[in-house]
Amino acid sequence: MVDKALDEITSIPGVTGVFIASGRGVVLYGKNLQIDQSDLEEISLRFLRMSAIFNDRDEEVSEIEMFWKDMFMICKFFNNILLVTVCTNPKILPLIRITLNVCISDLLQDKKLMKLARSHATDKTLVLRKGKFEEDELNLLSNL
Repeated sequence: MVDKALDEITSIPGVTGVFIASGRGVVLYGKNLQIDQSDLEEISLRFLRMSAIFNDRDEEVSEIEMFWKDMFMICKFFNNILLVTVCTNPKILPLIRITLNVCISDLLQDKKLMKLARSHATDKTLVLRKGKFEEDELNLLSNL
């Protein structure tokens, strides 16, 4: 079921890759990625740290967008899982959102993925303590 969902996302024109990461930033699945494993984990941790800021304020966030190098990324959060889509242009965002919502409902039914997510669960406030904030993260935080 995971492969089918990732195939559906990568079939969108302008999407260059997609990956699923755990709540600890560990990449669980990926498709069509031209990014190093260490960079994927760094990207995951950035998304997790941004979402932890909202959790620290008792606010829920279901989606975060960011530019990383020359790529636009959208991250959807669900059940301690990150679904990150890498694309060339944010203009396709409405189509990506529709597709991601459908795929997430399919992924939630995948027992293997949900079990894997539970085994990688972590306290979101701990993510804020990992490392130092980069300049771009500090700029984002100042706008909240």
